[in-house]
Amino acid sequence: MRLDLHNHTRYSPDSRVSPTDLVARARQLRLDGIAITDHNSVAGIREAEAVAGDLIILPGIEISTRSGHVIAYGVREPIPRDLSVGETVERITALGGVAVAAHPYRFWSGVGEAALSEARFAAYETCNARTLRRGNERAHARAAARSVGQTGGSDSHFLDEVGRAVTVLEAGRLRAEDVVQWIGAGKTGSQGTDRGARATVRYVSKAVGEWVFRGMRRI
Repeated sequence: MRLDLHNHTRYSPDSRVSPTDLVARARQLRLDGIAITDHNSVAGIREAEAVAGDLIILPGIEISTRSGHVIAYGVREPIPRDLSVGETVERITALGGVAVAAHPYRFWSGVGEAALSEARFAAYETCNARTLRRGNERAHARAAARSVGQTGGSDSHFLDEVGRAVTVLEAGRLRAEDVVQWIGAGKTGSQGTDRGARATVRYVSKAVGEWVFRGMRRI
């Protein structure tokens, strides 16, 4: 199975993609499923599920901690932002979810080396299509050294980014809750592309422009 487990919709402050269009794009790419991981919001999950058909929709949220971003899978309610990584992971676990370190070595929004030791993650995102190769390679190496699971996702903010990186499960058809369990058990892998030169120009200009527009506040 191939699932893109990192996607943003119009319920994130930095995307205008509708959940309905995201589902349609995933079907076009013949993905088995996607996760809705909006920034500090779960508002897009039900909208995607309403049009999903047989496409797996994994409920999720990308939470802004004091150190960087953490993804919660299997969670349908918001978790406060700006907590420590450790407390954020504890809250995810208390809600029955699974915590994954999103693009952990990305400048600005990755939790970084020190915070990775602050909490026990089920997996690291080791292939993020909006992260430079060296960041993905560091995450992959640490996951392998720590025997931690791995996930992949496009981190899409535009429809043309969907599916550029995916999480791989060596399994037949599963339900969304089964996928969450596989992530929690460290049984998933990742594959896809890194952020190249052209994508970097798009990423940096978008990120800096939106940061200035927000009054130099992080998402």
